[in-house]
Amino acid sequence: MARHTSGADDDEGLTPGHELFAPPPSAEGSTTASEPSPGTDTGPGTDTGPRFVAWSHREAGTDDDVPSAGSAPVDGDDGDDAGDDDPAPRSGRRRLAIVGGVVAGAALVSVVVSAVLFTTGSTPFAAGAPTEAPRPTTVARTSSPTPSVSPSPSPLPTTSSSPSPRAATPPPQDASVPAPFVTPVAAGTVVAEADVASPKGSVHFHYRVVAVGDDTYSAELTNATSSLPVPVTAAFFEIAPSVGDGITYGGDGGVGIGGLTAAPTSASGSFGAVSQPSYLSTLVVYSTSTSSDVPVELATGKVLAVAPVAWSVPARQTNIAPVDSGATAFATGTLEATTASGAPKRYTVAPGDLIDVVAQRFGVSVSALLYLNQGLQVIDDEQHLFEGTTLVLDPDSV
Repeated sequence: MARHTSGADDDEGLTPGHELFAPPPSAEGSTTASEPSPGTDTGPGTDTGPRFVAWSHREAGTDDDVPSAGSAPVDGDDGDDAGDDDPAPRSGRRRLAIVGGVVAGAALVSVVVSAVLFTTGSTPFAAGAPTEAPRPTTVARTSSPTPSVSPSPSPLPTTSSSPSPRAATPPPQDASVPAPFVTPVAAGTVVAEADVASPKGSVHFHYRVVAVGDDTYSAELTNATSSLPVPVTAAFFEIAPSVGDGITYGGDGGVGIGGLTAAPTSASGSFGAVSQPSYLSTLVVYSTSTSSDVPVELATGKVLAVAPVAWSVPARQTNIAPVDSGATAFATGTLEATTASGAPKRYTVAPGDLIDVVAQRFGVSVSALLYLNQGLQVIDDEQHLFEGTTLVLDPDSV
């Protein structure tokens, strides 16, 4: 197919590659003949109709979009060269960009408002929406905060590996129980007396133990004589030593006798807080010399005489009558001794024993148990007893 050459009268002003279809020969006002030249083969197959020229797309956004002056639009072309394959004009893209920017700005404002509402704890301002008290806002930090020195933290309370002991107390239900009591031995009652003489006859005296009337006792020596050049003391001991032994403990109810005596003398001493002295089974006489110029047999602490004591303490009136009902949980200790009548006398605490359960085992109140064991200590709020503690249960033993 022959291409219409540039420069023809009907193609003036057209951009190469944008030529229009050549008009048919019969078009009015055509200035160019489209008939074949003489000698040209016009036989069958020869194209005598309109001539087609090659068409090439214009590039979007170029100046080629505007046709040259004097050119006519092609059939089916309304003069707008933007075909279906051309992208959207610039003005359309600008509108899309503006709309997209507005949408993005609205989304950003929504996010900021939501963040503010979440930070302050407020709810949306919708009609009927419940309101709640605003939370305290936090103060924004500056870009360079000034460091502050925080005070040293207070030391945490330390707990000891074992609870501290404290005095035992009766539970509230003990308030309805009659207060425990043991009637003291009447004042002036002699509960023990005898004559004592040392093995070599150097020391002689008569002693007796007398009730004062307030559950205390005194020891009295009469007709006391001594031929020894050192002072001596008579006292009561639970465990009997032997003559010639040295002792470091002075005993209970001690009564002193001076050195060499020309005539019988008398002296007295007190048992202090001992309210039941019958456990002190031995009277011991020992030297109390402080001189270093005496024979070793008379040195301080040397035992000079030993005598057994026969006690006759009368039974006291009491409302405490313990009876052992047998071991139970939290009262699994051992009953160590009984009285002549078979009543419980002493009890050894086992691990985990509780004071109120032990009292229940022996049928007495906690107040009575504390009365029989002055100064008893426990640990924790449940009042656990100390393992191995010996509890007195016999009223006559206190």
